[in-house]
Amino acid sequence: MGLFDSLKKKELKKKPKIKPSAIKGEVKGDKAVPPKTEVEVIPVEEDIIARELIKPQVRYLKKITITSYADLERVSSELLEGNVVIVDLTPLEKRPDVLEKVAEQIKGMVSALGGQAAKICKAEIKLILVPEDIKIAK
Repeated sequence: MGLFDSLKKKELKKKPKIKPSAIKGEVKGDKAVPPKTEVEVIPVEEDIIARELIKPQVRYLKKITITSYADLERVSSELLEGNVVIVDLTPLEKRPDVLEKVAEQIKGMVSALGGQAAKICKAEIKLILVPEDIKIAK
């Protein structure tokens, strides 16, 4: 046994041994009490703002029957709100000149708002209009 070996043994003897139950919590009698690790979480202002930003937007699918030019205002307001609109143009079949003008108005309105339009029915004249953040796969 060398000089250093005897020094190392003395250092090992000096270190106090810690009981495993003392690490987990305080020892009271025979039972160990677990430490209190629960931390109260207080919502930060950024968390509240982030939840509001992530909150899903409610959108609707609305059907509007066009009978005159006045109904086009309602269609444009629904598209501006982000709703999908199904436009029924069948009442205008009896007046082809008005039907053509209304169809051109709808086409111009949808392109100005950045949306898309597509015909959805063969027998009747029905169109689906979607806002700019929704795309139609044709």
